[in-house]
Amino acid sequence: MLGSNSFVKSVVQAYSYHNNLVIRPDDVWLTICTQFSKYVNGKSEELRDKFVDFDGKKQLTVYGSGNLFSADYVSLSLDMTNQIVQNIKDPSVREWVMPDFTTTTENDRMVGAVVLMAAMKNYFDYKFFLFCNLPSVTLLGEVEDWIKIRERANRLLEFDTKEGYMEKWSTLLFPVLDHFVESIKGNPDKEWWNRVAHFSGSGSGPRYLGGWITTFCVFSDEGTWKGDCKPGAWPKIDSQDIPRGYVNVPILVKDNGTEYKTEMFAGHIISNVLEDGKTIQPRVDWALFQLKE
Repeated sequence: MLGSNSFVKSVVQAYSYHNNLVIRPDDVWLTICTQFSKYVNGKSEELRDKFVDFDGKKQLTVYGSGNLFSADYVSLSLDMTNQIVQNIKDPSVREWVMPDFTTTTENDRMVGAVVLMAAMKNYFDYKFFLFCNLPSVTLLGEVEDWIKIRERANRLLEFDTKEGYMEKWSTLLFPVLDHFVESIKGNPDKEWWNRVAHFSGSGSGPRYLGGWITTFCVFSDEGTWKGDCKPGAWPKIDSQDIPRGYVNVPILVKDNGTEYKTEMFAGHIISNVLEDGKTIQPRVDWALFQLKE
């Protein structure tokens, strides 16, 4: 039954039309707490000293993975009650409100969490901060391979010019390569890995790619430097300007006296989706194209 108060209306419906009625402890307790929440909101300033020791409202933030449609709102809401506990005078209020009966389900606890949040909404603003994540990362090869990449990267500095782009790039790139080495050694920084990418900007304006993956996007297809950023931050790259991951070079092929103008492409062009359907692996390819005369 849908309506403005399914508990009250279910009881009235059953009574009025001679229906059987089933009620759980959670139904009664959450109804009481819902009423209590409304009471607190109506008397929030009079009750302020009962709950908090500050004026105005505090911002409470919890973090989770996914997006608006896939986020685990049960976990987010329960985590938010942990934030509330840390900022109210009497932490026992949470366990008092939250249902804890033999009939209690995860859904009941979710509702209890939101009821508590609603009761405290004149003291707190709530934010769910959602981000995508990497369930797992597999680095192939041996430790020595990743150390070799880090050592080879040092030579980039030999090719610097007066603009200092190689120096600027190395400041961004070397820490990323160091994290690869630590990860292959068995010491991954999971928080760092999940800062790999994020998007900002929306509406009619550009959408920017951020995160440490932009360390591999600092030069445009024309070789223009795009890596300027604040100290400790990563570059932001217009999503329309992510440089191609491949190169192309013209080659004249002489085949038994006949010349053909061709162009060779090589690099990261496509990706593989592995057998489990959930794992992506970039791959390198090459192709030779004959050009029209």
